[in-house]
Amino acid sequence: MSDKGVSLLSRVMLRFCVVGCLAVLFQSAATARVLLEMSEVKLLQEQGEVILVDSRSATAFQAMHIAGAVSIPSNETYRQSGRSDLVASTRDMRRLLTQAGVSEHSRLVVYGDNNYLEISRLFWVLEMFGLRNVSIMNDSFKHWRGQQAVTESDFSPSLDEDKLATMLMVYLAIKDDGEMIVDARSALEYEGDESQTGIYGHIPSAINIPWHQNLTADFTQFRPVEELAALYQRVAVKIRYTVYCNKGLESAVNYVALRELGMSVRAYDGSWYEWGLRSSLPRGMGNE
Repeated sequence: MSDKGVSLLSRVMLRFCVVGCLAVLFQSAATARVLLEMSEVKLLQEQGEVILVDSRSATAFQAMHIAGAVSIPSNETYRQSGRSDLVASTRDMRRLLTQAGVSEHSRLVVYGDNNYLEISRLFWVLEMFGLRNVSIMNDSFKHWRGQQAVTESDFSPSLDEDKLATMLMVYLAIKDDGEMIVDARSALEYEGDESQTGIYGHIPSAINIPWHQNLTADFTQFRPVEELAALYQRVAVKIRYTVYCNKGLESAVNYVALRELGMSVRAYDGSWYEWGLRSSLPRGMGNE
């Protein structure tokens, strides 16, 4: 083999080793597995060790759902007054979780109809309100049918401030070497060529990993952990990550991916909609 061929092979092997090591590092750092296959969820259900959480609308849940599942519709975890894209109040979340029979010790698995935007956001909301043992079924509801069963509890949710970033926290993270801001919008929005809000650009120092890159090509599953590790290897390893998008929906997918990799991550609920409207705040353009 020529020297050029040996050099190319060495680089390929080195990249493979780096990605493999990162995957092991990320996975070992996790306190609990985030993405579960359907067979694993079925086993947990058979053992009576899990509450399945249906993230779809209440109407869809009533029509048909996995046996024993409870309904926590993602669309009911948004604020009922003011900005409708922000997370619901603690009072509303307490009511929602109590109705679902969830306690602070519950082992939860969220599922839905391949809508990983809403599934991921619900995952983040549950973690943000103090649920410590939450996973996602990395498959679709259409593969699993069941009947209704609902319980009750007196669980009182409390806000986990480590999961929620405010505008000030994001501003301070811009120049913090231990922090990484992840923009989950499209590359065109990140670079300032397009905008859904009428304000162009991105939060300075943020890197762009569009939300859909965390999912398989057909959007039916999250990508394997090794592929997620490769996707995020250029930002590894920071002390903490903050994800944002336009209104806090798309970035929830990045939140789930980083949690699966065992990272400390929080979401900026106000996102670009809030940041862009403040003319006093800095904005980056292109690849700045």
